Amino acid sequence: MRKFWQKNWFDIEFNSFATLNPNTLADEIFYDKFYKEFFNKFNSYDELPSGWRQDKKILANFILEKIKFWNKQKVLSIGCGNGFIETELSKKWGGELVAIEPSHNASKWLKENQKIKLINGYFPKCLMENEKFDFAYMSYIDYVFDDNLYINILKGVKNYPIDDFLLIGASVYSQTLKENIKYFIKLILSKFGVFNQQLWGYQRTIEEHLALFQKAGYKNLQYNQLDNGIYWIRAKNE
Repeated sequence: MRKFWQKNWFDIEFNSFATLNPNTLADEIFYDKFYKEFFNKFNSYDELPSGWRQDKKILANFILEKIKFWNKQKVLSIGCGNGFIETELSKKWGGELVAIEPSHNASKWLKENQKIKLINGYFPKCLMENEKFDFAYMSYIDYVFDDNLYINILKGVKNYPIDDFLLIGASVYSQTLKENIKYFIKLILSKFGVFNQQLWGYQRTIEEHLALFQKAGYKNLQYNQLDNGIYWIRAKNE
């Protein structure tokens, strides 16, 4: 597991609304402030950067392909963010889609989509007792978890029980010499408090991801990459 840092997202500079901390992960207050700036800048999904939208559409199409191929009828999205992928799915699939997002601010646009049941809260506490799902997925949120929390989240999914789970957009890092040197320089600077970027999360090799799935109790694992290099992992309960 490696730390990684950022100073902007969607071309919104973090230091315009927060004091950056290279040693403490961005918290709920930070994200609330960010999304306030985000929705001041953008008025709809159509205004988001075209490259970002295209990448998300690739993920949405892959998820949709699997939902149809595996014949899933009720699907749970864990940590849907601004809900772009869920919106794309709702355009092409008529099954029941439930989306969970802790941040009330992030899901502003998704609230307008009547085809999706949006729940603001944390998995699994926010769900009704014994509510069943054929399938669940998480997209691009593993980076906010350290190893212990990551394992606990995976255990929560496995024990819910959700028998079929997909992680897509796993955060991975390059192991080249150049990247290793850059990482350790950033790590040292952050420890001395002279690195003006925000600790954004954690990256892992695909082998580290798989090892954490196994520690959570999963034995039946599949993984691969999309054409754009994005990793996915499918975990099935036995």
